[in-house]
Amino acid sequence: MRCSSFERSLDAYVDGELTPVRRAQVARHVATCAHCESLLAELRVIDALLLAPRRCDPAPNFTFAVMAEVRTMHRPHAHRGASFWAILATYIVFGWVAIGSFFAFGGNAARAAFGAGAAFFAQTGAAFAALAGATEHIFGRQTYDVTAAMGGILAVDLVIAAGIAGLYALLRARGTAPGLE
Repeated sequence: MRCSSFERSLDAYVDGELTPVRRAQVARHVATCAHCESLLAELRVIDALLLAPRRCDPAPNFTFAVMAEVRTMHRPHAHRGASFWAILATYIVFGWVAIGSFFAFGGNAARAAFGAGAAFFAQTGAAFAALAGATEHIFGRQTYDVTAAMGGILAVDLVIAAGIAGLYALLRARGTAPGLE
């Protein structure tokens, strides 16, 4: 047989994983083949090195050398996220731009939406006043402040949502909305 058929079995031979018949065949071949015998010797050395416990101790000045290297490195710059005020300002600007765009380009639909919004906010204000009166025992003296803050947040969000919906309806009516082409 050729060496290539035995070379694949040499690792299993060293590990003792061959059947007795195959082990005898490999042993006979290694006894007659100098190339396979040297390869088997190398595998045994490698296995011995892998099985022998080794401890790698760092150089005596390892810590000093690493710390010296760290001191010479440039200090990384921490990335700061957007501030609360920047996010709030962006929110308000985009909201008002959307509202302004709707009323500037909306025509009769914008006037009708404005009238409906005014009526809605009048009804909403009355509902918040009723809610504040009903929940006064929960928040105490701050009931109206809490209700006003919640109402303000909801009002801004509703106006923005209505503006976006109105702008979408306007663009859709003109046939320029994305996906309609």
